[in-house]
Formats: sequence, C-alpha cells, structure tokens
Amino acid sequence: NAQLKSWRILRKLRCCPHRAGRIAKAIHTLQLRETAAR
Repeated sequence: NAQLKSWRILRKLRCCPHRAGRIAKAIHTLQLRETAAR
C-alpha cells in the first residue's frame, strides 16, 4: 500500500473507483514481474 502512494498516475486519476482499482492491480502486477525478472 505504501507504494501505491508513490504512483503519480493514481494521484491524477479521474475515473470510477472500480476502474481505478483495476488500474492499480495492473500496475502492481507489472511491478511484481519487473522485480521477479531482476
């Protein structure tokens, strides 16, 4: 949850909460894949 605050895109997001949640999940998944590839 602390990393969610560092994602600038979520601060400027203006859409429904359901869509914002899906976007956050997608970003989180991409971030996990990036760290696993290291």
